[in-house]
Amino acid sequence: MRAREKRPMTLPMTEIVGPAPLRPVPTGFTEPLQTFPAELFDGWVVHSAALRRGMNTLLFPGQALMAFYGTDHTTGAAFAHGVPNQTWLSAATLVQDTRIRRDVLSSAGVPVPRGRAFSLKRGLPYAKDFAMELGYPVVVKPMVGESTVEVVPGLEDEAHLEDAVDYLRRVPTMRPDFTTSSYAFTQILTPKTGKSTRTRDTYRYLVEKHVTGQQLRLLVSEGRLLSAVHIPHGPWRSHDVAEDVTDQLHPDVRDFAGRIWDAVPGLSIMTADIVLEDWQAPLTEATLPVVVEVAERPWMHVQQAVSEELVAAHGQMIVEASTPGPLHDDRGSAPITADFRWDGLSQIDVDVDRATMTAEKLDLTFTVSTSDPVSGVLSGEVEGPSRTIALFNELLIEGSILTSPAMCIETRTKHSEEVP
Repeated sequence: MRAREKRPMTLPMTEIVGPAPLRPVPTGFTEPLQTFPAELFDGWVVHSAALRRGMNTLLFPGQALMAFYGTDHTTGAAFAHGVPNQTWLSAATLVQDTRIRRDVLSSAGVPVPRGRAFSLKRGLPYAKDFAMELGYPVVVKPMVGESTVEVVPGLEDEAHLEDAVDYLRRVPTMRPDFTTSSYAFTQILTPKTGKSTRTRDTYRYLVEKHVTGQQLRLLVSEGRLLSAVHIPHGPWRSHDVAEDVTDQLHPDVRDFAGRIWDAVPGLSIMTADIVLEDWQAPLTEATLPVVVEVAERPWMHVQQAVSEELVAAHGQMIVEASTPGPLHDDRGSAPITADFRWDGLSQIDVDVDRATMTAEKLDLTFTVSTSDPVSGVLSGEVEGPSRTIALFNELLIEGSILTSPAMCIETRTKHSEEVP
């Protein structure tokens, strides 16, 4: 490896050039259940909202959730990672391709940072030239993949740019902050050979101008702005200082959120990160916000940093916008009672013990009524807050509790008239 020239440190001594780590979301419970993966958090929120509304749910691997009333599946909707099934697959795939997304936004008159894509094979010298042309600082991000994830902002010089690109040379599935959705698989994952840890040379990344100003995270559902959160240090570094400023927005900024929404048809939910001079001031053509990220996911870990109540409200709005059925019940944080059926268990005796211990740690009342070791089916009753039952179900599918993840978790809520 060639030696690099010694350079002044423009980043803190403890900071490694790379994306901000995905911070897991606190659950409010004790170890080892004290956190939940941020990339799975939206699914948990929507799952909780569905149970709170008195809906029955079917949960499958990949956070594929069906929520409906009674036994009529037409009265509900489906979600994946919290994304409603009303979102077009083509639209979700579009926003995961940064280059196409930028072109779509620009064509609609929505400003984006100046940027260009380069390949891993021969692109680095050209990326360095382009960064010099832009003027540092710059941002590096994968050209294709989950939006807001693995973004490296504030690169101050050529050596930092090299470090950011080196991070991307590793096979995506081996990178610590890589995520992928179960519904829009758009990432090149395979290395050159079975033993290689380096991704293919055709993998591309984007170099963008780093835009400074006030950064806001906008959450829009079916064209309605749900919230605007000030994230001074970006979505993965702002947990201690995130602030809900929705009520402070100038009407022009609200209208601009609508322009972003209209530019990308086919989404049911949208996250947009924008940078502007002042969210309370009127906008002119010269002061229009710059859109630095758009995602088809809610990514509500940001709102969770503001308050759990804000997240719960957003989950309710997302489910309500996606399901035509009536509201059977809404108990807020009050306990609910539900029958459950788990399918695809491999070692039922061991799994019952593990589930029982986890339920105790979550303060859930958990009772097994029948079990079939041959077919791998377990049924019974669970009682507790909808948020906690949803977390329990998500962990069963995610693989943190059982000997191997369950293949289907069915939860049938009991309404007040059914509960003794």
